[in-house]
Amino acid sequence: MASVLAEFSITPMVEGDMRPFVDAAIRELDNAGVKYEVGPVGTAVEGEIDDVLLAIKNAHEAVLEKGADRVVTEIRIDEKKGGLTMAQELSGYRRPCD
Repeated sequence: MASVLAEFSITPMVEGDMRPFVDAAIRELDNAGVKYEVGPVGTAVEGEIDDVLLAIKNAHEAVLEKGADRVVTEIRIDEKKGGLTMAQELSGYRRPCD
């Protein structure tokens, strides 16, 4: 199967520091073994569609398990015959951030 790209954002409806919730979600991505890149307002994931969707589901559930009473997750999926990679899509656009 070909790789898909997905971008998702998990928003725990909590007050205070969100970092522990973000860390819990990222641990699930590590456990899933998918390629991912955390950005300032969302996370990009690359892999087989079933693996990507399961990783996002597990990240969502990890935020609930961390103690959030409510969680909103938004997902965008980009799929192309033959597959997509983050490296291909970002080729020529990468610049170091200060």
